[in-house]
Amino acid sequence: MADGGIYEAMSDAADRFFGWAQSNPKFGLLLVAALLALWLTGLLRRWKWACHWQFGGKLWLFDDCKPKTKRRIQIFLVTVALLADLMLFILWK
Repeated sequence: MADGGIYEAMSDAADRFFGWAQSNPKFGLLLVAALLALWLTGLLRRWKWACHWQFGGKLWLFDDCKPKTKRRIQIFLVTVALLADLMLFILWK
């Protein structure tokens, strides 16, 4: 199989997947819910990658907060996002 054949096969598979995803958007909400649940689990278990703040570790609104407070705020925000995503999944028609 030539390099062009591998590229064509991968391109066709990606086209089929994204075509399926566009025709079934409700399952995208489940994927987002799974990722948010993984992130929330990481925050609750204090995994380093989950608790690390983006933007170089600084966010101007929370610069004066203790790390424990930042983690609690992040847990709250991820929980709200997860609940909103699950509500959208349930209410989707």
